[in-house]
Amino acid sequence: MCGIAGILTPGHAEMIREMSRLITHRGPDDEGTYSDAHLSMAQRRLSIIDLVTGRQPIANETGALQLLCNGEVYNSPALRRELESRGHRFTTATDVESILHLYEEEGPACVKRLRGMFAIAIWNRDDRSLFLARDQMGQKPLFYIDAPGGFAFASEVKCLLATNLVAREADADALWHYMSLRFVPDRYTFFKGIHKLPAATWMLRTADGRIQSERYWDLDFCHKLTCSEDEAVEQLDQLLAETVKLHLLSDVPVGSFLSGGIDSSVVTAMMAEATGTPFPTFSIGVKEQKFNELPYARMVSQKYGLIGREKVVEADLVHLMPRMIHHMDEPSDPFGVGVYLVSREAAREVKVVLSGDGGDENFAGYDRFAGQRLVDYYAWIPAGLRRQVFGRLINLVPESFGYKSTAARLKWLHAMSFHDAGRRYAESMSFLRFTDEHKQRLFT
Repeated sequence: MCGIAGILTPGHAEMIREMSRLITHRGPDDEGTYSDAHLSMAQRRLSIIDLVTGRQPIANETGALQLLCNGEVYNSPALRRELESRGHRFTTATDVESILHLYEEEGPACVKRLRGMFAIAIWNRDDRSLFLARDQMGQKPLFYIDAPGGFAFASEVKCLLATNLVAREADADALWHYMSLRFVPDRYTFFKGIHKLPAATWMLRTADGRIQSERYWDLDFCHKLTCSEDEAVEQLDQLLAETVKLHLLSDVPVGSFLSGGIDSSVVTAMMAEATGTPFPTFSIGVKEQKFNELPYARMVSQKYGLIGREKVVEADLVHLMPRMIHHMDEPSDPFGVGVYLVSREAAREVKVVLSGDGGDENFAGYDRFAGQRLVDYYAWIPAGLRRQVFGRLINLVPESFGYKSTAARLKWLHAMSFHDAGRRYAESMSFLRFTDEHKQRLFT
């Protein structure tokens, strides 16, 4: 993890120092800055690849272009060979320098050829244009302000608040979305005037302040698989093994987060097969056995002969809230507390960890997917009977705010039965503890 920031506004040279200070935790190993008459930019670096010469910003051969990048480019070796054959001279061994020379060759379209996780900023001193981009899945964050007083970008919202280019005013639309989805979708943040660059999107700001942006990648839902289920499983296994191997590219030791769930267990197992040597795994557990998954994590770690690091935490974590708020900037998934705790433990031993996410979403692992089957059966009951009899009976069940309570599950089942399959799935992805009525009452 690194941090990047930049600002185009009067007094930018002084402001960039404060912006860089605010993201020191993202890159404690090194700091690099660049300033000219129009822009200042900075990077805080966590050194992972090319520990000696990889300082940013990185300039091209003429010094006209300056690159900042938070992330990694996994197909950099192939890109580097191609670009060197075209006459480009590399001054570092870092993987992200290939972005700079590819941008010289292909402009904004270069991001279509990058395989990795990245948030990019490229400043062109000659035409005073600024290029920003995020990776396809939006793994690396990038926020920006486009205000009458200037333009700024950063890896974290707190950097942009420090510029005073916008007032500290809450965005009601973002709050509405958060109460529906438990996350804030792209372009929105909790602060008016501060925007999130969407995943798989590039932006080009010209010297006159005009902005052009384009989504350069999206999922293809039209393509129909022609292979069998067994062939699909084999392809998935090959792709997972390939991407895990690419993620292991590092000049420093690598570990893994291991929760005991399918996501992290699969990634950890493939890491073990790819490396053939023991590495540390980091797991967090709780004293309440109902929620403790440490036994499953321990099984995976022991099976592959890994170095299991475990920490049991107390259920009362209120004392962490000020620090969590500082680092997260705005409300997010409550599981972020667990991620923070396991990251803190891992940082004492390694700089890089691999983790798994998305397994339950892609392979129907959550309760809501099983709940869809129950809704199908419940929907066989005539709608009038469901509405007039069962609905009234369900409303008699005592209320509870917990989303896994009996009342919440029954009301969810009942409400879903009146929608078609597509709407059911969409509704199941919302954060149903806050109904539209709850949200309307908050805003009135």
